[in-house]
Amino acid sequence: MVGVIAMLMKRLQAYVAKQLGHPSGGVGRLLLRVLNRGNATMNQLALTMLAVQPQQHILEIGFGGGDLMQRLRQTERSLHITGIDPAPASLAVGQNRFKSAIASGQLSLYAAAAEAIPLPDQTVDAIVTVNTVYFWSAVETVLAECHRCLKPDGKLAIAYAAKAFLEAQGLTQYGFRAYDVAELETALRTAGFREIQTRSDESASNGQFFCTCGLAAPATNRDDCSSQLPG
Repeated sequence: MVGVIAMLMKRLQAYVAKQLGHPSGGVGRLLLRVLNRGNATMNQLALTMLAVQPQQHILEIGFGGGDLMQRLRQTERSLHITGIDPAPASLAVGQNRFKSAIASGQLSLYAAAAEAIPLPDQTVDAIVTVNTVYFWSAVETVLAECHRCLKPDGKLAIAYAAKAFLEAQGLTQYGFRAYDVAELETALRTAGFREIQTRSDESASNGQFFCTCGLAAPATNRDDCSSQLPG
Protein backbone atom coordinates (compact mmCIF):
# COMPACT_ATOMS: atom_id res chain seq x y z
CA MET A 1 0.00 0.00 0.00
CA VAL A 2 2.79 2.42 0.90
CA GLY A 3 4.43 1.74 -2.46
CA VAL A 4 1.20 2.45 -4.33
CA ILE A 5 0.70 5.73 -2.46
CA ALA A 6 4.29 6.75 -3.19
CA MET A 7 3.80 5.95 -6.87
CA LEU A 8 0.57 8.00 -7.00
CA MET A 9 2.22 10.93 -5.23
CA LYS A 10 5.09 10.86 -7.72
CA ARG A 11 2.66 10.87 -10.63
CA LEU A 12 0.76 13.76 -9.06
CA GLN A 13 3.98 15.73 -8.62
CA ALA A 14 4.91 15.10 -12.23
CA TYR A 15 1.47 16.23 -13.39
CA VAL A 16 1.61 19.45 -11.35
CA ALA A 17 5.14 20.18 -12.59
CA LYS A 18 3.95 19.74 -16.18
CA GLN A 19 1.01 22.08 -15.56
CA LEU A 20 3.33 24.71 -14.07
CA GLY A 21 5.36 24.72 -17.27
CA HIS A 22 2.40 24.54 -19.66
CA PRO A 23 -1.05 25.08 -18.07
CA SER A 24 -3.87 23.38 -19.92
CA GLY A 25 -7.57 22.64 -19.50
CA GLY A 26 -9.64 23.40 -16.42
CA VAL A 27 -6.82 22.44 -14.07
CA GLY A 28 -4.50 24.82 -15.89
CA ARG A 29 -6.93 27.73 -15.61
CA LEU A 30 -7.35 27.05 -11.88
CA LEU A 31 -3.60 26.87 -11.44
CA LEU A 32 -3.17 30.25 -13.14
CA ARG A 33 -5.39 31.83 -10.47
CA VAL A 34 -3.28 30.23 -7.76
CA LEU A 35 -0.08 31.43 -9.42
CA ASN A 36 -1.41 34.99 -9.61
CA ARG A 37 -1.54 35.03 -5.82
CA GLY A 38 1.59 32.98 -5.23
CA ASN A 39 3.77 35.07 -7.56
CA ALA A 40 2.56 38.46 -6.32
CA THR A 41 5.72 39.34 -4.38
CA MET A 42 7.99 38.18 -7.19
CA ASN A 43 5.94 40.12 -9.74
CA GLN A 44 6.24 43.26 -7.63
CA LEU A 45 10.03 43.00 -7.42
CA ALA A 46 10.25 42.53 -11.20
CA LEU A 47 7.99 45.55 -11.74
CA THR A 48 10.08 47.68 -9.38
CA MET A 49 13.33 46.78 -11.13
CA LEU A 50 11.78 47.33 -14.56
CA ALA A 51 11.13 51.00 -13.66
CA VAL A 52 8.73 51.59 -16.56
CA GLN A 53 8.34 55.01 -18.17
CA PRO A 54 5.31 56.57 -19.94
CA GLN A 55 4.62 55.48 -23.53
CA GLN A 56 6.99 52.51 -23.38
CA HIS A 57 6.41 49.23 -25.21
CA ILE A 58 6.76 46.38 -22.70
CA LEU A 59 6.97 42.69 -23.56
CA GLU A 60 6.09 40.06 -20.97
CA ILE A 61 7.32 36.55 -21.72
CA GLY A 62 5.02 33.94 -20.17
CA PHE A 63 2.22 36.16 -18.85
CA GLY A 64 0.36 33.25 -17.23
CA GLY A 65 -2.72 34.44 -15.38
CA GLY A 66 -1.99 38.12 -16.05
CA ASP A 67 -1.13 39.43 -12.55
CA LEU A 68 2.06 41.22 -13.64
CA MET A 69 0.37 42.50 -16.78
CA GLN A 70 -2.36 44.04 -14.63
CA ARG A 71 0.26 45.60 -12.34
CA LEU A 72 1.96 47.12 -15.39
CA ARG A 73 -1.33 48.63 -16.55
CA GLN A 74 -2.07 50.06 -13.12
CA THR A 75 1.43 51.54 -12.84
CA GLU A 76 1.34 53.40 -16.16
CA ARG A 77 -1.77 53.54 -18.34
CA SER A 78 0.10 54.88 -21.39
CA LEU A 79 2.13 51.68 -21.83
CA HIS A 80 1.69 49.42 -24.83
CA ILE A 81 2.02 45.86 -23.52
CA THR A 82 2.68 42.73 -25.54
CA GLY A 83 2.45 39.31 -23.96
CA ILE A 84 3.55 35.95 -25.31
CA ASP A 85 2.79 32.54 -23.82
CA PRO A 86 2.78 29.10 -25.46
CA ALA A 87 -0.01 27.76 -23.22
CA PRO A 88 -3.57 27.91 -24.65
CA ALA A 89 -4.99 28.22 -21.12
CA SER A 90 -2.94 31.37 -20.49
CA LEU A 91 -3.99 32.86 -23.80
CA ALA A 92 -7.69 32.17 -23.12
CA VAL A 93 -7.51 33.68 -19.63
CA GLY A 94 -5.61 36.73 -20.87
CA GLN A 95 -7.97 37.37 -23.78
CA ASN A 96 -10.91 37.33 -21.42
CA ARG A 97 -9.29 39.35 -18.63
CA PHE A 98 -7.91 42.10 -20.88
CA LYS A 99 -10.69 42.19 -23.46
CA SER A 100 -11.12 45.96 -23.42
CA ALA A 101 -7.37 46.70 -23.50
CA ILE A 102 -6.94 44.35 -26.47
CA ALA A 103 -9.85 46.00 -28.28
CA SER A 104 -8.33 49.46 -27.72
CA GLY A 105 -4.95 48.37 -29.05
CA GLN A 106 -3.14 48.96 -25.75
CA LEU A 107 -2.40 45.29 -25.24
CA SER A 108 -1.56 42.42 -27.59
CA LEU A 109 -1.33 38.72 -26.79
CA TYR A 110 0.31 35.99 -28.86
CA ALA A 111 0.61 32.23 -28.56
CA ALA A 112 4.38 32.00 -28.87
CA ALA A 113 7.46 30.61 -27.15
CA ALA A 114 10.34 32.64 -25.78
CA GLU A 115 12.69 31.01 -28.29
CA ALA A 116 10.88 32.72 -31.19
CA ILE A 117 9.48 36.11 -30.19
CA PRO A 118 7.05 37.33 -32.90
CA LEU A 119 8.26 40.96 -32.90
CA PRO A 120 10.56 42.96 -35.20
CA ASP A 121 14.09 43.96 -34.22
CA GLN A 122 14.61 46.81 -31.74
CA THR A 123 10.93 47.54 -31.14
CA VAL A 124 10.61 46.94 -27.38
CA ASP A 125 11.69 49.24 -24.54
CA ALA A 126 11.72 46.57 -21.83
CA ILE A 127 11.16 42.84 -21.43
CA VAL A 128 10.08 41.14 -18.22
CA THR A 129 9.57 37.49 -17.36
CA VAL A 130 8.76 35.77 -14.07
CA ASN A 131 9.22 32.07 -13.28
CA THR A 132 9.76 31.04 -16.91
CA VAL A 133 13.53 30.65 -17.26
CA TYR A 134 13.33 27.07 -15.95
CA PHE A 135 11.40 25.99 -19.05
CA TRP A 136 13.53 27.57 -21.78
CA SER A 137 15.01 24.95 -24.09
CA ALA A 138 18.20 27.00 -24.49
CA VAL A 139 18.83 30.10 -22.38
CA GLU A 140 21.28 31.54 -24.92
CA THR A 141 18.63 31.36 -27.66
CA VAL A 142 16.04 33.22 -25.58
CA LEU A 143 18.50 35.88 -24.46
CA ALA A 144 19.56 36.43 -28.06
CA GLU A 145 15.90 36.87 -29.02
CA CYS A 146 15.41 39.37 -26.19
CA HIS A 147 18.51 41.29 -27.24
CA ARG A 148 17.26 41.35 -30.84
CA CYS A 149 13.85 42.78 -29.90
CA LEU A 150 15.06 45.38 -27.42
CA LYS A 151 15.86 48.93 -28.40
CA PRO A 152 19.38 50.15 -27.52
CA ASP A 153 19.64 50.40 -23.72
CA GLY A 154 16.35 48.53 -23.36
CA LYS A 155 16.01 46.58 -20.12
CA LEU A 156 15.54 42.86 -19.57
CA ALA A 157 14.31 41.70 -16.13
CA ILE A 158 14.21 38.00 -15.24
CA ALA A 159 12.70 36.89 -11.91
CA TYR A 160 13.34 33.34 -10.74
CA ALA A 161 13.38 31.13 -7.65
CA ALA A 162 16.62 30.13 -5.98
CA LYS A 163 18.23 26.91 -7.18
CA ALA A 164 18.16 25.52 -3.64
CA PHE A 165 14.41 26.14 -3.37
CA LEU A 166 13.62 24.38 -6.65
CA GLU A 167 15.76 21.43 -5.67
CA ALA A 168 14.16 21.22 -2.22
CA GLN A 169 10.71 21.17 -3.85
CA GLY A 170 11.81 18.33 -6.12
CA LEU A 171 10.99 20.34 -9.25
CA THR A 172 14.38 19.80 -10.87
CA GLN A 173 13.45 16.11 -11.12
CA TYR A 174 10.66 17.06 -13.53
CA GLY A 175 12.52 19.14 -16.08
CA PHE A 176 12.88 22.47 -14.26
CA ARG A 177 16.30 24.00 -15.09
CA ALA A 178 17.50 25.86 -12.00
CA TYR A 179 20.06 28.68 -12.14
CA ASP A 180 22.48 30.26 -9.70
CA VAL A 181 22.65 34.04 -9.80
CA ALA A 182 26.23 34.02 -11.11
CA GLU A 183 25.28 31.60 -13.88
CA LEU A 184 22.40 33.74 -15.14
CA GLU A 185 24.37 36.96 -14.87
CA THR A 186 27.13 35.39 -16.98
CA ALA A 187 24.56 34.27 -19.56
CA LEU A 188 23.23 37.84 -19.85
CA ARG A 189 26.72 39.26 -20.20
CA THR A 190 27.58 36.74 -22.92
CA ALA A 191 24.37 37.65 -24.78
CA GLY A 192 25.42 41.31 -24.94
CA PHE A 193 23.75 42.81 -21.88
CA ARG A 194 25.53 45.28 -19.62
CA GLU A 195 25.01 47.04 -16.26
CA ILE A 196 23.77 43.73 -14.88
CA GLN A 197 22.37 43.74 -11.36
CA THR A 198 20.46 41.32 -9.16
CA ARG A 199 18.17 41.88 -6.20
CA SER A 200 16.63 39.27 -3.92
CA ASP A 201 13.50 38.86 -1.82
CA GLU A 202 11.49 35.97 -0.42
CA SER A 203 7.91 34.81 -0.09
CA ALA A 204 6.02 31.85 1.34
CA SER A 205 5.22 30.57 -2.16
CA ASN A 206 8.61 30.92 -3.82
CA GLY A 207 11.08 30.91 -0.94
CA GLN A 208 14.12 33.03 -1.72
CA PHE A 209 14.02 34.45 -5.22
CA PHE A 210 15.96 36.84 -7.40
CA CYS A 211 15.45 39.35 -10.18
CA THR A 212 18.36 39.86 -12.55
CA CYS A 213 18.35 42.84 -14.93
CA GLY A 214 20.54 44.03 -17.75
CA LEU A 215 20.55 46.65 -20.49
CA ALA A 216 20.85 45.78 -24.18
CA ALA A 217 24.00 47.14 -25.76
CA PRO A 218 23.64 50.40 -27.74
CA ALA A 219 23.40 50.03 -31.51
CA THR A 220 27.08 50.94 -32.04
CA ASN A 221 28.17 48.05 -29.80
CA ARG A 222 25.80 45.33 -31.01
CA ASP A 223 28.10 43.87 -33.62
CA ASP A 224 30.85 43.51 -30.98
CA CYS A 225 28.42 41.91 -28.54
CA SER A 226 27.02 39.47 -31.08
CA SER A 227 30.51 38.08 -31.63
CA GLN A 228 30.44 36.91 -27.99
CA LEU A 229 27.43 34.67 -28.55
CA PRO A 230 28.01 30.92 -28.72
CA GLY A 231 28.32 29.64 -32.29
